[in-house]
Amino acid sequence: MKKYKIASIINSMKLEVGGPSHSLKDLAYSNYLNNIQHDVVHLEKKINFNHNKKINYINLNQKFLKYGFSFKLLIWLIKNRNNYKLFIIHGIWQFQTLCARLIIPNKYIVFTHGMLDPYFGTELFKSIKKKIYWFFIEKKNLLKAKYVIANSEKEVLHLKNTFVDTKELNIKKVNYGIIPKKINLKKSKIAFLKKFNFLKKKKTILYIGRIHPKKGCDLLVQAFKDLKKKHNYKLLIAGEINNNYARQLVKFVEKNNLKNKVYFLGFLKDHLKWGAISFSKCSILPSHGENFGVSVIESLSVKTPVICSNKVGVYNKIKKFNSGIIINDNKKSIQEGLEKFINLDLKKLKKLKQNCKICFNVNFNLLKNNYFSNWIKFIYKN
Repeated sequence: MKKYKIASIINSMKLEVGGPSHSLKDLAYSNYLNNIQHDVVHLEKKINFNHNKKINYINLNQKFLKYGFSFKLLIWLIKNRNNYKLFIIHGIWQFQTLCARLIIPNKYIVFTHGMLDPYFGTELFKSIKKKIYWFFIEKKNLLKAKYVIANSEKEVLHLKNTFVDTKELNIKKVNYGIIPKKINLKKSKIAFLKKFNFLKKKKTILYIGRIHPKKGCDLLVQAFKDLKKKHNYKLLIAGEINNNYARQLVKFVEKNNLKNKVYFLGFLKDHLKWGAISFSKCSILPSHGENFGVSVIESLSVKTPVICSNKVGVYNKIKKFNSGIIINDNKKSIQEGLEKFINLDLKKLKKLKQNCKICFNVNFNLLKNNYFSNWIKFIYKN
């Protein structure tokens, strides 16, 4: 038996929904390696993962609307509140934080996962709706938490200066990361090029993640369209076309005759995902707000340089280790960043790739750094 026993509660573990589901798998397994039993409770149907067999995934298979209301979660928490000394709640504006306050007060910590980003205060209707919910419910939920967790100094700043009053929250910065994947990159590239054989012998720049206004994909495509010098690069966009913003992006590409320059690959996972990341000359995340940026960290782990905006929480570490190019989240700066990368000579590119691995190992490799597990043990004992 593991000495420590904790549980995470998250709305969805579907990889398509974005970063939290990806990083939670790695976090739970990292904790397992450090003598912490870390069970994961989610509201979806059973999901089969290809790894992390040591982790107990508890699928409740019940949720209503995006809010994730679930009778089964209520019942599970009541039955299991004394089986764990600590719970980690992933995400806010959802039913699980209210459940935590009502059933396990002062036994939980909350990962906001960027859901209090100041960016959301720019959307008038959503901002008003969130402010009302914050005043009556969500603020109380977070005040009953032991800590509200941030992944970077930038996110701490965001949490303290966002669109709702967070001054009373007990905010704590804890370093985060992922586990480097035991995957044959050569085979992954072969699988990727077998599916997308039109990309053979092409130079590519990759965006991988949710296609959402917050990510700045529209500015990326516009910037790529207006690059000044002739180049042979192709822009790959890997993510589901499942919302109006994504569909409008596809129409923009078609309307501007960019179909032979910009390719939408759909959602990629396993070998196809790692093939895309390792095949591409660089990955890019021009986000308007990002607490962590899993796609950036995954790129660093396989020595793929990154271009990311200074709104990404970990940008300062990328800048410090010279493992990528930092841009502002506007079209002009994105265009300049792309041109700067495209014009790099081989010597500078090689150095950039070497720095990626160093940056990853020092800051984000959960096999080399036990910072989160050690912090959990400290909280567990106190």
